[in-house]
Amino acid sequence: MTFVAQPFEQIADDLLTAMTGGVAREEHQFIGSGETYSVASPDVMPESISVSGQVGTTFVRFDRDIDYALDFTSGTIKWKDGGGARHPDDRTYFYINYYRAETPRRLTDRNPGSVTFLLATAFAREFAVVQKQMSFIYESAFVDLATGSSLDHVAALLGITRKDARFAVGEVVFVRDTPAAGDITIPAGTAVATERGETFETVERRTLSRGQLAVSSAIRAMVEGAAGRVDARTIKIINRPIFGIDGVVNREATAFATDKESDEALRRRIRGALERAGKASVEAIKLALLEQVPGLNDTNVQVVERQDAAGLVEVKFGLGDAVDSELVRRVDDAILSARAAGIRVTHNLPRPGGASQSPSGRPLIAEGARPPLHLPADIVSRSAAGVLDLQVAVLVRLLDPALSAAQKDAVESEVRERVSGYFESLPMGAPVIHSKLLGAVIAHAAIADAIVRLGPVGATDPDIEDNLDTEGRKARVASVSIGVSLMAEPVTIDVLVQLTAGAPPAQAGDIDRVRQALEALSATGARLITAQDVQAAVTSALTSASLAGSDPIAINASYGDTGRQLVNAERIELAEHHVARWRNVTLQAEDAG
Repeated sequence: MTFVAQPFEQIADDLLTAMTGGVAREEHQFIGSGETYSVASPDVMPESISVSGQVGTTFVRFDRDIDYALDFTSGTIKWKDGGGARHPDDRTYFYINYYRAETPRRLTDRNPGSVTFLLATAFAREFAVVQKQMSFIYESAFVDLATGSSLDHVAALLGITRKDARFAVGEVVFVRDTPAAGDITIPAGTAVATERGETFETVERRTLSRGQLAVSSAIRAMVEGAAGRVDARTIKIINRPIFGIDGVVNREATAFATDKESDEALRRRIRGALERAGKASVEAIKLALLEQVPGLNDTNVQVVERQDAAGLVEVKFGLGDAVDSELVRRVDDAILSARAAGIRVTHNLPRPGGASQSPSGRPLIAEGARPPLHLPADIVSRSAAGVLDLQVAVLVRLLDPALSAAQKDAVESEVRERVSGYFESLPMGAPVIHSKLLGAVIAHAAIADAIVRLGPVGATDPDIEDNLDTEGRKARVASVSIGVSLMAEPVTIDVLVQLTAGAPPAQAGDIDRVRQALEALSATGARLITAQDVQAAVTSALTSASLAGSDPIAINASYGDTGRQLVNAERIELAEHHVARWRNVTLQAEDAG
């Protein structure tokens, strides 16, 4: 839950309701649209009820008959589904204002211009200003929300300072040999370098539009001082090649900056520092190599975590004969600076006078990475010449299962973009590296775990969880061919069945038949299991005993993803990713006394 400033109108309404004898801000926690929420006072005037709460990053007043339905007889509300209906965020609190029929009121005039109205709105304005200030203070603690000096303070926690006139700036031009067939995006933070190893990064997002041959972008040196001052036409290397871009060049010499680094550029450096600080990913090792060793880029470096040996990471370089002792030393230093404790990293660079060794001095393990899989020729031939059309299925487990539907949609959209981005940047003929694709998905801040499966377009269900050879073609995947869904999560259900008094003890065969009937009930794929459904299944399975009384079934359920508990439930609602698991099925005779 985040802090959200409440608008002036809501604060004023709360004050006027309280001052004129009503009940203001009665608190209720939203635990699902299937629940019914009742006000605390029995003499509520239903027509006076108003409801407000938090949706995403805003505080809103909900609309009657659109967002929720009001029962005028009992004074209860029930949230609606579909049709544009809004709900409070899961597990947040919403508030109900109303008047009671039997409450005496000394103040009754809440119309504009009245003394009551003027007092309430005057105080509400001051309180709304304080709320906005609190919201600003709250946002100032987060990298993605802080701005200006507040962002400087956040960066200082990591020992990072905003770049200023000590860092050289300039401009580069990204070029291609033929007009672009479509728009090509060059992300902000794209690293470029000279052949001697001076590294710069773009400070803005640029797009080479369809039909163009070149696009320029401002750059800033990644180290301060004279090292960032380079001559014209010396920046020639793109550290991480961009598919569709053939080269880069600076037509003018770089010079020292006259303005400070932008907030977005500083945020990008903070995120990079956080990613490398934990030394907990192969990406941290790769970033250290690309930034600290001249001549290395995405096309000649591969960092892979061994699946058959825990704690072992292999780094492979495609540098040919252009290797000397100084390069090996720099590689060793970069690896050791980014390697986490207990993780062994090996590489394939030869050492002068000896075999290839790891930074620890031990010989490099000879086994290579798993060879990529090959698709049958008839399947490959279904794609257009020069390309290999694939589909991707992604299953994710969220760190916070209680995200709202809008937030889950945003995560799904970002996962699709990450998958699309990986394939867009994949060079022609390069194999699809499963661990890289999985890493791109699981690096999302909201995702705890993920499964990624590949397959050719037209396959019934993608089932490849391995590297895939593209047969010399360009691998591509359309957005509609990327499926994103939640991993199956268990909902464990316990059932207690009361039999008639004097019934014989339950036999193993009875319990087995009841369990089979319940499993058959859930196997239908129904998203709603009611107590009546369970009772019907139990009754059909019992042959030698009858159920006791009018309410013989007790059902408890536990949701594995959210931890939600249901006791003596009348109904169990299952989302698309939920799977019912019948845990304890107990048959016991009713007490004769």
